[in-house]
Amino acid sequence: MIDTQMIEGRLNAHREILISLLTSALLRPDSTLELLRSLEEEVMMHDGAEDPGLTPSAGIARGGERSDEIRQILETARARAEALSRHAQAQRGD
Repeated sequence: MIDTQMIEGRLNAHREILISLLTSALLRPDSTLELLRSLEEEVMMHDGAEDPGLTPSAGIARGGERSDEIRQILETARARAEALSRHAQAQRGD
């Protein structure tokens, strides 16, 4: 069962990605690479940012869960993009 803190962290991750996507689309439709770099920086910012000997507070834990969720979403998106690219190449006969 997923606890409330996990759900909140995951929702925050989804919210951050949606806001980033919409902002990027509104400002510059061709800014996909910058958006990906921004999300990757978000993940890296939280990785290892906490003192490993420190018991994380609720805020730090939610940030870590948010970062984990963003990482999983990015990995899934990359895998899907690679699969779609391979499929398109196969259809073209490359």
